[in-house]
Amino acid sequence: MFVDVRKVGRFCFEDDSYFFNLIFPTERAFKEVFINSLKHRLLAFLYRRALFISNSTNNPYEIRRFYQYFENFKALRLWKMQLLDENHILIKYASEEVVTLKSPDANSQPSFFVVYNMSESKVLAIYENTSRELLNLFENFCDCFRNASIYNETQFTCSPSNNIYARLIQHRFKQTIVSAKFGGKTEATKRLLAQLPISAQSYSSSPYLDLSLFSYDDKWVSVMERPKPCGEHPIRFYARDSGYLKFRIYAGGSNRSQPQATRRLVAFTFHPTDPFAISVQRTNAEYIVNFHIRFDHTDASFEEYDNILK
Repeated sequence: MFVDVRKVGRFCFEDDSYFFNLIFPTERAFKEVFINSLKHRLLAFLYRRALFISNSTNNPYEIRRFYQYFENFKALRLWKMQLLDENHILIKYASEEVVTLKSPDANSQPSFFVVYNMSESKVLAIYENTSRELLNLFENFCDCFRNASIYNETQFTCSPSNNIYARLIQHRFKQTIVSAKFGGKTEATKRLLAQLPISAQSYSSSPYLDLSLFSYDDKWVSVMERPKPCGEHPIRFYARDSGYLKFRIYAGGSNRSQPQATRRLVAFTFHPTDPFAISVQRTNAEYIVNFHIRFDHTDASFEEYDNILK
């Protein structure tokens, strides 16, 4: 059961609604013409930052840009959010067209990331989705965004901030975008920051997906739990130190023959510590769920193993 602990948006402090209702007892939220508390703090932060830069450089350019785009800032809508810790949240703002999915390519549209302290009701930082500074923070402190199990004795998290092989994969992905047609560093920054905010359940902490222990093709399976193409051959995992084949995972197939043009997708969910995984395979409108367990030659025959996979 979920318990309502805190609400942030129209009001930021718990007693704000009490004082507001003393003056406007019958005012409905959807009829208000006021800027809500959270949006007011966002606008105030942008104004103070623009004013500070203009005064420091003795150039009114920044404060003029703030006034120029004030209506755009005011029209921003809350799109996504995630908890960073008990007191801080990361909020993603975008235009109404993006939030309502009317824009064809939402990730390429301008958006803003807001770091907000709930206990102090204070905006700590605001970044655009083209910010190199936020990208550096995301790459170097990736586990802080993924809600890693920092209180567990054993850590199996595999991310670009703690694993050289994961960082190499991300670097290759970034270079692919930079070198692609209509690509570049700005486009690569947008694509990488499009992952934020991150759902706490999006990344697996299974040791069998740890790139420092095993080498595998991330085209078929990865730490991020998302649909991948389903191949005809099993996914092979090799020991990182010796290069020997350690185990294989059969994604499983449909009992009925499918046309070769049919594209199959499969999503894996791994147990955090044990050799157990669940895969959901999609073929057109059909879904197949498979359970994958460790096979021991001393405990089962090949026929039993074959039945388990099917």
